Amino acid sequence: MIKYKSILILFVVFTNFGCEKGESEIILVPDDFSGYILVLFNQQDGKPIKYKGNCRIYEIPKNGILKTKFESNDGWKKYPKFYYRSIDSINKIPSGINYKLNSIPMDTIIGFEGETGSTSTKDNRILFTIFYVGNKSKIVLAKKEVENYLLKIASE
Repeated sequence: MIKYKSILILFVVFTNFGCEKGESEIILVPDDFSGYILVLFNQQDGKPIKYKGNCRIYEIPKNGILKTKFESNDGWKKYPKFYYRSIDSINKIPSGINYKLNSIPMDTIIGFEGETGSTSTKDNRILFTIFYVGNKSKIVLAKKEVENYLLKIASE
């Protein structure tokens, strides 16, 4: 029993103090938005950095592609919160780490975190995070669309 308590204590210490912590994120999408959200970090022509408390605010344009001056948000962090238009409980989009793509009901719209990564152009390296808003079929389609967009960026 003491061995298990020691392991648990080490786990808690390691996860709380041994890992880099990222910042919480709030994602605001236009009304009725559905599709992929591509956040491109460290962009000179990007939107200014904006916070609400300790949370980063990403205001997503209609095309789903946000260029931001924020640096990449690496490390352990809470799952992002998604809202239509403004931060208000009536506008909240269900989201959470419990969703797996295959288990999303076809008639349920959710906010879903995809991948974090980078792509290179001939001039520089672009860090990004992909999110999705939609039902299962919209997210599956959006995954293909964003892959094609990233390939296009890399070929420029």
